[in-house]
Amino acid sequence: MLQIFNIPGKIKIWGISFNPIKKSEFIEVIDSHISAQTGNPLHITGVNPETISQSLNDPELRAAINDSDLVNIDNTLVLLMLRLSGVKAPERVATPDLFESMLDLAHKQEYSVFFLGAKEDIVYQAIVNIKSQFPGIKIAGYRNGYFIKEEVNEVLSAIRESKPDMLFLALPTPDKELFIQEYKHSLGVSVLLGIGGAIDVKAGLVKRAPLFLRRIGFEGIHRAMQNPSNYGKRYFTLYPAFVGFVIKELLKKHNI
Repeated sequence: MLQIFNIPGKIKIWGISFNPIKKSEFIEVIDSHISAQTGNPLHITGVNPETISQSLNDPELRAAINDSDLVNIDNTLVLLMLRLSGVKAPERVATPDLFESMLDLAHKQEYSVFFLGAKEDIVYQAIVNIKSQFPGIKIAGYRNGYFIKEEVNEVLSAIRESKPDMLFLALPTPDKELFIQEYKHSLGVSVLLGIGGAIDVKAGLVKRAPLFLRRIGFEGIHRAMQNPSNYGKRYFTLYPAFVGFVIKELLKKHNI
């Protein structure tokens, strides 16, 4: 699919694959892939400082990212560090923004969507708000993210039976990445994207950071300050770990 639009293939750095392309190109590929009805899943993963830090010590997570068809640069800090490392990346493609554009695409093209993850009241309110924003959008179904191992087959059956074009997973890292990696070929879904906390934004539970904070890579920090019990510890440990790792890689590259 990438060759259709002459989109640059993946680059690999820090042991992680990226697609340094524009959001509009992601949407073109997604639309074309669903329209083609190939029967193959298009696996998209957003990568931010938290994901990269976790992947350094989690080979299964790293494998799930690298096996994705498209990997979006989900954070400005990652974008800046990539550019500092010599990667020509045109822009940040934040997962909440990609999610928004995919919902808009689904609405316009009458593609159906399914949501998996978050608490029952949160995913429900998010869908209410999405329906208000995109009247007539096809919601194939939803399921909260609180299920045990014995209920996985039931969850998988619900997704298969609803036959959505897009599956959005509002699960934490690495749960969403590993879920997609394990089941993407058995669900019959055209496009799969882990959206994590973007569902909280849609539900009105969390406000996105002001634009100037997004531009300097602090959107995650802003989210952590709004909900420190859930996000604070991860962000204030994994973000510095990411920066430290990249600095070490740069020093190593230049023999310093």
